[in-house]
Amino acid sequence: MPFTSIRSKLTAWYVSLLGIVLILFSLFLFFFLSKRLYESVDHSLKVSAAVVAKSATMKITQYPFSGLENFFDQIIGRGQLNKFYRIYDGSGNVGSRSRNLTASQFPLSQTAYSNATKGETTYETAIIEGDHPIRIITMPLVEDGKLVNLVQVGTSLKAVQDTLNNLRIFLWTAVPSVLLLTTVIGRFLARRALNPVAKITQTAREIAMGADLGSRIPVPTVKDEIGQLALTFNSMMDRLERTFILMRQFSSDASHELRTPLTVLKGQSELILSKERKPEEYQDVLSSNLEEITYMSKVLEDLFLLSKSDEQQAPLKSEELDLKNLLEEVCKHAEIFAEAKNIKITIAYIEPVNILGDPVRLRQMFWNIIYNGIKYTPEGGEVKVSLQEREEKAFVRVQDNGIGIPAKDLPFIFDRFYRVDKARSRNEGGSGLGLSICKFIAEAHQGNITVESETGNGTKFNICLPKSHSGDSGKGKYISKPKEMKKETKTH
Repeated sequence: MPFTSIRSKLTAWYVSLLGIVLILFSLFLFFFLSKRLYESVDHSLKVSAAVVAKSATMKITQYPFSGLENFFDQIIGRGQLNKFYRIYDGSGNVGSRSRNLTASQFPLSQTAYSNATKGETTYETAIIEGDHPIRIITMPLVEDGKLVNLVQVGTSLKAVQDTLNNLRIFLWTAVPSVLLLTTVIGRFLARRALNPVAKITQTAREIAMGADLGSRIPVPTVKDEIGQLALTFNSMMDRLERTFILMRQFSSDASHELRTPLTVLKGQSELILSKERKPEEYQDVLSSNLEEITYMSKVLEDLFLLSKSDEQQAPLKSEELDLKNLLEEVCKHAEIFAEAKNIKITIAYIEPVNILGDPVRLRQMFWNIIYNGIKYTPEGGEVKVSLQEREEKAFVRVQDNGIGIPAKDLPFIFDRFYRVDKARSRNEGGSGLGLSICKFIAEAHQGNITVESETGNGTKFNICLPKSHSGDSGKGKYISKPKEMKKETKTH
């Protein structure tokens, strides 16, 4: 499994790429240096041949002057085939040569002689004495269109080949060594760079095995891609932890809300069946059971609505309506319940404002808020309702002078099954889902709902909904809760 990890794959890719680059560079270096060395040798031979040719033209006798050999030794060196020369006459016979080479060691080739008759210079490479490479230039001397002499100068290529062999050995040794060192360093750097990823994997594995959801990844100081990944993972874990807490709380509260009426139903049924009862007693038990069943149906209906809203599957019918008429209708119905506690429903200020919305759900939202105001306001109190148009939006305020809400509870009142007073009975406090539904309805209409309250000084609910414009009438269309307005419940 050497290449199953990202670290190994990154190292392999990096080393492979570097290996290709080094091999290409080595080949380029070898051939470039080889070409330059041979060009240097050829240039040196050409200069030396020109010197010899110049000397050969200075004839005193049939052959060049007698000091040519000493002169040549001083100019181009002596001994051991380092450099040598030969001068041929026009017929190809040796007229003069250096002492370190005999004619039998390297006879004049037919190609060089043929090119010389055409006035062309020839470069040749040959092997003498078994394994000794030499480089030779054959330069013709032509006078009046006639070949007079042939000048041949040669030099050993041993030094050039030794240099290239040393370079070849160096490259064959250096490139693998560099790749090996790069592999070790690359794995170290890859491991260090991917260490946060390993921590993320380990943390995710621990969470998957049931560890604490509060585990977080240390965020690197440098906010690079790995740092952003750590931040994203921690943010995901924050939301996941909140979701799990909400699910546990939701399951606990829902089971509690449903367990109570089920217990009542079971207890009353067992009691009434324990012996013969009067018809009136059966009727009382059945009436009580019906109330419990109605309560459970309401809780389940509200839970179903909120569940669909969480999954973006709770479309609301949209039509243009006058919010003023809807509020007046809700206030008129609320007066029936307010009279029982001698509470006054006051429409403080209201003006016509058209909006696009679902009249059924909007009526449900305003009814829940106004009914809450009546429920938590002492006898003789007042609930004020106002509607104004502000910056192309409908602004509704429902204000009471009731008991108020403590500051510590304000962030949580829109949470499901949350009650400010944990000791309240469900008959007075309701199911604890009303305000959660109100928040969903407001946000589904592209609006929002906020609350202001102090203990003993009453409560203000502020609902802001976008105003409808002419031509925007959408009767028969549907609106749904926007995806960016997902419910985020605070923990408590």
